[in-house]
Amino acid sequence: MGLNEVTLGLTLGIAVFTDLREHKIYNKLLVPAFFLALLLHTFQGGISGLTNSLLGTAIGFVLLLLPYFMGGMGAGDVKLLAVIGAFGGATFVLTSFLYGAVIGGLISVFLLVRRKVLGNTLKHFLLFLPILQKPQHFIETVNNARQEKFPYGIAIALGTLIALILPLGGRGA
Repeated sequence: MGLNEVTLGLTLGIAVFTDLREHKIYNKLLVPAFFLALLLHTFQGGISGLTNSLLGTAIGFVLLLLPYFMGGMGAGDVKLLAVIGAFGGATFVLTSFLYGAVIGGLISVFLLVRRKVLGNTLKHFLLFLPILQKPQHFIETVNNARQEKFPYGIAIALGTLIALILPLGGRGA
């Protein structure tokens, strides 16, 4: 395990802690981590390392923009995935995102089951696809999901840890 992985692991640990405790992932963690990742990749791989790090950052940032704009997650989650991209590069951040999305989906299903609204949420979601003329179903489904917000940084961090152990297509970290 190299310096990149250790630094990324510490960043993830602190992010999860603050996300669980305060529902925030702070810039005072993410900004220095981002610049450290760029610095490490530049020293390790020159311009090519820096380019891979910046590409990973951009991909990580863009992947969570739509959920952020729809109100499904906070800006800290978006920036955390961008920092993960800075540490691991393009392929690694995509892998982390995919694993994190699966974990986040499983957590969401668990929370909907706990609230006993999974059936209605699925029914309304499935009805939303063919029946666009009934926006109240979509609104109720979105409201059910929003009522069960959870610190998504946990899913992102777990997905990233799994990506470190089980990379899908190689890793730039």
